[in-house]
Amino acid sequence: MPLHCESDQPGQHDDGSPFERFRLRNSAGMQVDILDYGATLQALRVPDRDTGEPVNLVLGFVDPRQYLKPHPYFGALVGRYANRLGKGRFELDGQTFQIVPNEGPNALHGGPRGLSFQRFEGRLFEEADRVGVSLSHRSPDGDMGFPGELKVTVHYSLDEDNRLTIDYEAQCSAPTVISLTNHAYFNLRGRGDVRDHLLECAAGHYLVLDEASIPTGTIAPVADTPYDFVTPATLRSREQIPNEQFSRAGGHDVALVLDRVPSGQPRAMVTEPHSGRRLDVFTDQPSLQLYTGIGLDGTLLDHEGRPIEAFGGLALEAQQFPDAPNHDHFPSTRLDPGERYRQHTCYQLTF
Repeated sequence: MPLHCESDQPGQHDDGSPFERFRLRNSAGMQVDILDYGATLQALRVPDRDTGEPVNLVLGFVDPRQYLKPHPYFGALVGRYANRLGKGRFELDGQTFQIVPNEGPNALHGGPRGLSFQRFEGRLFEEADRVGVSLSHRSPDGDMGFPGELKVTVHYSLDEDNRLTIDYEAQCSAPTVISLTNHAYFNLRGRGDVRDHLLECAAGHYLVLDEASIPTGTIAPVADTPYDFVTPATLRSREQIPNEQFSRAGGHDVALVLDRVPSGQPRAMVTEPHSGRRLDVFTDQPSLQLYTGIGLDGTLLDHEGRPIEAFGGLALEAQQFPDAPNHDHFPSTRLDPGERYRQHTCYQLTF
């Protein structure tokens, strides 16, 4: 089947209105399902090289109503500010803004009702070399405490080179801060522990965190730490390296500071040895949050009805630095009226 896109309504919200699901397919058999709620990447399937049977490579739910409940941001668009804001506060033009906290005193991923838990308006599109869906949402002034109205659009597209591209754009009505990402959890085998995946990442430094998982401001070399994937290594092998921040977290949950790479080269590559599948990550963002699902506890069930356990998925979230508004030497995340926020990230699969 050539490039194709379609939509359906797989269920209903509590108020009886339908969910919209958008499905993108290419001739290689790669299929991407995206929900309007949270602009969520619900499923990403590729054919198994031996059996031809489709294998889902991201964590998520079959029943879209489960996304209405609190969950670990499976496949969701995250914002208005991805990752953490220390004590939920930042200052802009001399005024302090308080974001609704949802992780102790901190604001995580935009607060308890961030963009991950909002409806988006979707529109399919077809072009000569790709198919996709554009999803838009208007976040009002003061939403979760953020200043200014924010108009957000995310474009998901799929091409014949097995690239899932995510392009974000946003505009505001007043000065604000912004960092958007997608929180997909990948498991290239389709099940099991991801710590035997092989990771290579062009990141020679990482952000040092305090005991509340907020950046201290220090940007440290990855050498001799569990965060060194400059040369390919399994996640499990890096766990053996002593490191206080790693031990405190209980696993990988770190902002890797990305290095420059030659044009056309990925910033990160993940390989699953058993299946031979590979994921290449391209992005224009300054950091990649590496998270191995250490908080997953088996209480949620995946597409196949299996408990989703710790280390069941690997998140590689392309984003701005966490807590950047509170660190002058971090890249700026300010957005002013008349400017347009843009972000480009691409996940390319080999299967």
